[in-house]
Amino acid sequence: MTGSTTNLKGVQKTAAGWFKSRSFFIILSIAAMILIWQILSVFFSQIIIASPAATLRALGTLMADGELWKQFGYSLGRLLLGLAAGAVCGITLGVLAGANYRVRYFLEPMRWTITTVPVIILTVLAMLWFGMGSLPVLFLTGVTTTPIIYVNILEGMLAIDSRITEMAQVYKITSNLRLTQIYLPGIGTSIMAGLTTASGIAVRASILAEFVGGRNGIGHSLYISWTFLDTPSLFAWILAAFALMGLVEFAILRPIRDRLMRWKANP
Repeated sequence: MTGSTTNLKGVQKTAAGWFKSRSFFIILSIAAMILIWQILSVFFSQIIIASPAATLRALGTLMADGELWKQFGYSLGRLLLGLAAGAVCGITLGVLAGANYRVRYFLEPMRWTITTVPVIILTVLAMLWFGMGSLPVLFLTGVTTTPIIYVNILEGMLAIDSRITEMAQVYKITSNLRLTQIYLPGIGTSIMAGLTTASGIAVRASILAEFVGGRNGIGHSLYISWTFLDTPSLFAWILAAFALMGLVEFAILRPIRDRLMRWKANP
């Protein structure tokens, strides 16, 4: 009897802990959004808002005929290439600007200009310069993510204790050792913060470019569904866009973040 009571208390304690956990509130939030979605679909025509059930049926059809996987692959490839280009440029420029005030002052007007110009204008310019296809998507993704990563890296560089860098100069530490032992451990958190923020912007920018001037991809499929007023498919492609962001966040950025944090702890 005592064992049963102990087990019951253990189950109650586990359940109480789960109801306070992060996972519970995430699931609760998703359920609330689906409920609101369902309620709205009842009050509005399906041409305006497709129900969750109709969206899932359309999603199942797209998965079954392979269209979802094909377009998802196009968008994922462009997104990763554009994000990688933005990361390389942003990290490189951020490190240079953080190490040299002349570079920082020189780049500031350019950074301000790019972040101020609306994305739709950059999209139109990309279509004008590169025409239709993948190049505008890659250009827009890289250009919109570079300043975000640059700013995070610059802030991380400026936050490094100046006494450490002065000591490195006094003892004439090589540039390679400064980079690997001072700068990179100091900006590890900034790199991941910049990549996480930039990835969300990259998804929106790449899908917008595909919508306006792409020949394939999730954004182009959104455009086709919108043109033919196929709202269930439209909502299905929106879910695919969410999945694209989730894949980048949890399957790519999170492992990189974990590895970077381990390296930072044990450089």
